[in-house]
Amino acid sequence: MTMMLGLRGVTCPKAVARYGHLLTRGFTSSYPKPYTVPEGPSGTNRAARLELAAAYRGLDHLGLNEGVVNHLSVMAPRADGKDGKVMLVFPEGIHWQEVTASNLVGIDSEAKTVEGEGSPETTASCIHLSIHKMRTDTKVVMHCHPPYTTALASLEDFELRMVTQNALRFWNRVAYDRCYQGVAYAFEEGERMARILGDKDILLLANHGAITVASTVSVAFHNLYFLERAAMVQMLAMATGNKLVEVPEEVPRSMSKPYLKREQTYADDFFYSIYRLMQKSQPDFEK
Repeated sequence: MTMMLGLRGVTCPKAVARYGHLLTRGFTSSYPKPYTVPEGPSGTNRAARLELAAAYRGLDHLGLNEGVVNHLSVMAPRADGKDGKVMLVFPEGIHWQEVTASNLVGIDSEAKTVEGEGSPETTASCIHLSIHKMRTDTKVVMHCHPPYTTALASLEDFELRMVTQNALRFWNRVAYDRCYQGVAYAFEEGERMARILGDKDILLLANHGAITVASTVSVAFHNLYFLERAAMVQMLAMATGNKLVEVPEEVPRSMSKPYLKREQTYADDFFYSIYRLMQKSQPDFEK
């Protein structure tokens, strides 16, 4: 049985049939983490700082941040070994190229700085703390205004369409905030975003940008990058004025489970390659 895709004379077999005999080879990364830390809470805090600083530098290198705003955060144990966790985030007023592992600040659940000097931008506290509180399964929140993703979010219909392979990884993983409420200067706005996000991994914000959440820095980074790539190709295709050809839903549905099993390894390979690039070009981020 075949299914028409809407192109003249073009047909595709049903997704179930196209796979045939699946290759079941194990998939593991060939590269270890590019840093070492001691065991215990202080080491876990140090690892989170290293990866978060690399993410700030890496996203700036890729052109996905905006000015000295936008923000990335990680929940980590307190460096001093005391009970409780801190939300690590960069302090207000510095460029992402200035972010280092040591100048990240740690704030508690009430947005009080308990590690480092300074404090994050108000919107970082309001958005990130609210999402971390309501999505306890996640450790990482990344909020950026990447150009193509933000351009897509400026359209009346800003749904991420299943028109490219990069988009397929986000099948059934995207939530949409369709009502821009202004700059997030109150925790209630962050809570509103968190409720809309629900159990999804991506939140597209109308007239604003995007939020990704994950249990690791590498997955959040990986998703933010490929979200932008998917949005870029969709916007370029839409600019032609021709009708988009969407992949039949059965294809991403059948791909989703196998992909998610491998996502962490895919993400590690990509993120740690960026980490190594930052070690060569901007080694001060590890200070």
